[in-house]
Amino acid sequence: MAKESKQKQQPVTKKKDSSGKGSGDRLIYPMTTPRGPSTSDGAISRGHRFETKQIDYMKLMIYDPETANPYNYVGQNNRKGNPGRRYNRNQIYKTIYLYLPHDLNETYSTSYEKAALGPFGDIAVEAMRSGDTSKVAEKISSAAGSAKPEVAFNAVANIFNGAAGAFGVDGNMSKNSLAALSSGKVFNPYEETTFKGVNYRSHSFTFDMAPRNPQEARNIQAIIHELRDSMLPGTTEESRWLTIPRFFRAEIVRYSPRRSGSDALGEEKLNEPAMMRTLLTFPVNMVLTNMQVNLTPNGQNTSLRADLSGIDYGPAQYRMTLSFDETAFITRDVYNPNNQKTRKKIAAPAADNPQGKSKGGSKSSKDITDAAKQAGNP
Repeated sequence: MAKESKQKQQPVTKKKDSSGKGSGDRLIYPMTTPRGPSTSDGAISRGHRFETKQIDYMKLMIYDPETANPYNYVGQNNRKGNPGRRYNRNQIYKTIYLYLPHDLNETYSTSYEKAALGPFGDIAVEAMRSGDTSKVAEKISSAAGSAKPEVAFNAVANIFNGAAGAFGVDGNMSKNSLAALSSGKVFNPYEETTFKGVNYRSHSFTFDMAPRNPQEARNIQAIIHELRDSMLPGTTEESRWLTIPRFFRAEIVRYSPRRSGSDALGEEKLNEPAMMRTLLTFPVNMVLTNMQVNLTPNGQNTSLRADLSGIDYGPAQYRMTLSFDETAFITRDVYNPNNQKTRKKIAAPAADNPQGKSKGGSKSSKDITDAAKQAGNP
């Protein structure tokens, strides 16, 4: 392989968690931030170096159904469910850090439908509101007089359509078309728009990866293996049953090297970028439904090989596309940052919170080796 350029190395790339399942290794790509100019570049003044000071990662936490309940209502203590719950760190099977993909979208979608009440619809609605449904039929009967014209037009239209069909000629008349033709007006349908539900969200992310050293090449291959292994089911010993694939949670974290002199030294810091957290959120479980790995994204097969040992480190470039489906629909109780049952309070953006502290009093950044101590955030 070509000689590596000087880079700001993250000394901690893997760490064991205490889960009994899996190795608990943290797989990271990229492992290093771009070097950028430093004090060794004397010709460039400090104010014009613009070195990379931070890098944002998409953090994928993988959970095994054997140790973490993947369902929102089944197996919960009550039927209300808890789709936005946070899991214990010991339940995490594996954690993967990938740089934020180029295409980031936040989509929400709800469904509505039209309800035609007709002239009696309000009677049924009021009966349900009051809780007294015993006199619904009586009230409809007393109000039937107002619907006589509509009944008559409907009867005539049906007679016309039946006669036309009996003689084998074209004819399709509705009460409204008959009313429009005969009187120049149609019946009021008394329609209301009613809420139907929330549509489930899907996410698709594309990552371009090019290893810069042997460790990054190994990490990329391990990431592909873990994602593939987690999205597929297993089989029981007798092959009679398929086991449930693992599921995912995602969040965005920011890597901020501690500055000492001109280069990044000391222990790494991870925090949750305040503004990004308010715009791009993944508050519920997800399943990996599609994974595509292109080993020749530039149209040519190029492999990396060590000069002396001849070790083959695989392709020089990868393009990986991951498609996730969320397993619960989003409600304001799940998304609302002030709902303490499901999410921590979102820290104010830097302009509103110059001290870098969240409104909830939590620290703005955490040591990468200590971040695992926070529940659900290893």
